[in-house]
Formats: sequence, structure tokens, C-alpha cells
Amino acid sequence: MPEGKSEKEPFGPEVVRLDGKIAIITGSTTGIGRATALLLAKHGVKVVVYGRHAQELQDTERELQAVGGDYLALTADNAYEDQILHVFKETRARFGDIDILVNNAALPALSTLDMSYEEMLYVLRVNVLGYLVCTREAVTMMRRKGKGHIVNVGSLSAKVRETGSDVYVATKAGIEAMSESLRKVLYQEQIRVSLIEPGLVGTNLAGEPPDVTQQLQQEAEGSALEAEDIARAIFYTLTQPERSNILMMRIAPTMQGL
Repeated sequence: MPEGKSEKEPFGPEVVRLDGKIAIITGSTTGIGRATALLLAKHGVKVVVYGRHAQELQDTERELQAVGGDYLALTADNAYEDQILHVFKETRARFGDIDILVNNAALPALSTLDMSYEEMLYVLRVNVLGYLVCTREAVTMMRRKGKGHIVNVGSLSAKVRETGSDVYVATKAGIEAMSESLRKVLYQEQIRVSLIEPGLVGTNLAGEPPDVTQQLQQEAEGSALEAEDIARAIFYTLTQPERSNILMMRIAPTMQGL
């Protein structure tokens, strides 16, 4: 079946095949980003993965090799424009212009009362400016193709606004607002913008790598999601017919009590 064409499942919805599409996934060497890269690769997407740490990148590469398919793996920090531009340049040289951007790279943060200016600045560079620069570069490529899809991974923190993490809350509220504002412009160019806001996920975003036993217990009792749950939500969003767009999806663990 030709790339991008829809097929109707016998007893299911119409879905868009992703075979041959090109996707950049930020923060894709751990957690949600890695799970998304692996899932897309299994469905024939040419994925570009990158992160700050070489060991995590190597681990991700091994998993992608096991899945098969074409991929590009790079070391880059989303806090710096020149490194983001390098990722997009290498992507175009290897695969061409992208069809999909998954903005996912983000850092945890505490309260402005407990962080230095330098610490807050770095978080803002990753959690906000990184999203903005990647979006700008992605839109440039998507305009050449005449369409595209940007999926921003936000957080339910934008809605819940829990105490003690107001810097993080501010960044995720910003991503929510940015997604809505851009969508109102880009839809006219057949570029869809979707926002996924997860609740508590059993990844290392909360700080130190999670205690595996505790994480499994939380997932078993329904108080934490798995990274793969969000990857499936992203996949669902990307495979909707082009006549539709998932504007926002909020996903919380059953027992998070929101």
C-alpha cells in the first residue's frame, strides 16, 4: 500500500499507515521517548533518536537494532540551539525532510524558591526553548512536504499545578499554551499539532532512576503508568486519518486520584 494511505481494519477504525515516514523524537534515549521510538520503528518509521548521554544512546541503539528498520542515533542536548540544528541537518542529510516531530525531552524541576537562576535557566532552555526551536525547524521541513504532524508531550502538571514544583509547572503550562496557539496557524498548512499530557509515569523524569521494585508495584496497583502507555497514545494520535486531529489527550493512572 502506498505510503500515508489509509486502510480499513475489518472491525476497527480507519488508520493511517506510517511505513516510510521520518520522525525525530527528542529525549528518546530513555522513558517515553525511547518507548515511542521503538514502537514507531516497529511500524516502519525511520526514527531519529538523540539524548545527552552516550551510554543511554547506545542502549537505545541496541534495542532499535533488535527491532530492525532504519534509524539515526545522535548525541545532542536540547538546551542548545546549535546542537538541535545539528540533529536536523544530519536528519535531512540521511533521510530527507521529516513528517513527524515528537517533542518529548524535558527535565524535572522544583520550586523557584529552591533553585538557583542557573538551574532554572537550564530547565527553561530544555523544557521550553528546546520545544520551540525543534518546532521551528520541523515546520520548515514540513512546509516543503506540504504537511506534517507535531506531537508535544506535556504533563498533567499544567492542570494539577502541584506545590513544590512551580518551575516545572510553568514550563508545562507554557507547552500547553504554545500547542494551542501554533495549532490555530499551522492547520491551514496541513500541519497538525497535538498535545499529550501524561500523569505519573514510571520513568526517571522525577529525578533519580526509579526503584524497579517500587515502580513495578506502582504500575501493578494503578498508581503509575508505563512509558509504553504514552507511546501507544502517541502512535494512536499519529495514525488518525488526515481529516482529523487529536487536539489534546490527558492520560492518568487509574489510582492517581486526579
